[in-house]
Amino acid sequence: MGRWHAHAAEKAGARVVGVVDVDTDAASRLSNRCNAAVPFVHIEQMLVRSNPTVVHICSPKISHYSIAQTLISSGCNLLIEKPMTCTAQETKSLFELAAAYRVYVNPVHQFAFQDGVLKARRLLPRIGRLVDISAVVASAGGVGLPANQLDELAADVLPHPLSLIQLFLPGQLSEISWRTISPAHGELRILGEVSGVTLSLLISFNARPSTNYLVIRGTHGTIWVNLFHGYSFVESGEVSRHRKLVGPFLRSFKECGSAASNLVYRFIRNEPAYPGLQRLVRSFYETIRTNVLPPISRSDSLEIAHVRDELVSSLGWVLEGQRT
Repeated sequence: MGRWHAHAAEKAGARVVGVVDVDTDAASRLSNRCNAAVPFVHIEQMLVRSNPTVVHICSPKISHYSIAQTLISSGCNLLIEKPMTCTAQETKSLFELAAAYRVYVNPVHQFAFQDGVLKARRLLPRIGRLVDISAVVASAGGVGLPANQLDELAADVLPHPLSLIQLFLPGQLSEISWRTISPAHGELRILGEVSGVTLSLLISFNARPSTNYLVIRGTHGTIWVNLFHGYSFVESGEVSRHRKLVGPFLRSFKECGSAASNLVYRFIRNEPAYPGLQRLVRSFYETIRTNVLPPISRSDSLEIAHVRDELVSSLGWVLEGQRT
């Protein structure tokens, strides 16, 4: 992820001045991609020699809290890959420390900043009363890993769908009544209900092909969001024999058109991977420059962290960073 964060930072007008990695070869490879960036093994070296305004934390989750404490205490603003920390309590502590040092911290929930998701929000009135939100993540990212690490990965993915539910059901994430099922390692099914809207999350490191999508169903239609590529389209809820016959073809036509135009836009913007990340990074930098509200508020960040903790606890999982 460091590579794509560096790319997004440069696209936002920043200059990457340092890369820190305990793997010196990895640090050198990424620093070579960035003009004037210096590779470091230790954070303290980087702080003395590079004096950064913003640091992107893309290291393993278990290291986020201690690294963030050091950087905040040195006056750095932070973008932290999800999940921000291993527990909601640690996340709360980071926000309190950031307030004391008058710097900003922000989680990387980039899906909410994709073109397709923003378009889906605009399309909501067209589908009538909201009925159901379903998210499916099927990933090959756990191939070859031991079983317990597959559970870690599934829990680490959780902030993404939770941030989208928070976006489409503002103020209601903590009110949702959840049921959780984990039939195998790396498999997580979560069902919920709030205010007459049902919710379904499936995270699987075994199902194929790899996919990542969000479906928002209403009384007058359905919005399909492809989160891998960052596009969306609406399917009419019109009911007729003719519609039933041509429906699959119309849906395919809309998806092909949306995918093609999205590909062109991403090529023009030089956004080869992780759609939404560039917009999130630009927005965070604007917060620092002008002291406007951050792209993801403290309250929203904490809410996602607390709900994630509750869901993991309901499964009986004890994850890295939670073990005593």
